[in-house]
Amino acid sequence: MIVLIDIGNSRIKAGLLRGKSIHRLKPCEWRKVPPPSAWAAVLSGVAKPQGVYVSNVAGNAIATALNAWVREHWDLAPQFVTVRRDCAGVRTQYDRPAQLGIDRWLAAIAGFHLAKGPACVIDAGTALTVDVVTAAGLHVGGMIVPGLGLMAKSLTQGTAQLALDEVQSINDFATNTAGAISFGCREAVAGLIARTAERWRDSLNEQPAWYVTGGEADAIVEVSPVPLVKVADLVLQGIAIVEDLLP
Repeated sequence: MIVLIDIGNSRIKAGLLRGKSIHRLKPCEWRKVPPPSAWAAVLSGVAKPQGVYVSNVAGNAIATALNAWVREHWDLAPQFVTVRRDCAGVRTQYDRPAQLGIDRWLAAIAGFHLAKGPACVIDAGTALTVDVVTAAGLHVGGMIVPGLGLMAKSLTQGTAQLALDEVQSINDFATNTAGAISFGCREAVAGLIARTAERWRDSLNEQPAWYVTGGEADAIVEVSPVPLVKVADLVLQGIAIVEDLLP
């Protein structure tokens, strides 16, 4: 059994890899439950694994805390996955691969392997990222915008509290401020996806598979103008592929 960990900007997601199957553990909002309590919340009760592999975009402090926890509880050194220009059949044409977020890279690779061909991967978390991999396995790049929650928060900071979570579905135009913000953010994301599909069709002349992952995946599926397949553990799958952990 191998522990796979995805440390995002807001949440820790982890899974136990047994053979080809990943059993997902309960995620934790690490900004609300800071380490080491966060590690106990996610990993408590897990027996000593054969190894621990980590995708981390949250900085050195949380990596140091995880390293200490894993060494103390399991007497192991966690392996932090890094971006390589060529990996698992995918090559990135990012100008500086080291600046490509490891979560984006792993999700893109996992999407390509799931599709067995061209794939567009949307990671809908604190930030919303879009990454494109062609049929030839070329990661041509992507886009980054604020996630739905961050977009809404940027508009409501410093103003009266708005009950954004209570907004109902809107078909045409919103008739209150909270609804206008929520609907506008969703339409902005829908437009981004539509433009990506157009650009892919016009520039690459391919029909990709579309995947979405991340904490806001359900909301993105709801507004997307193209069919999306939700894969909750896409980054964890990417770790298993990149580190050659699958049988």
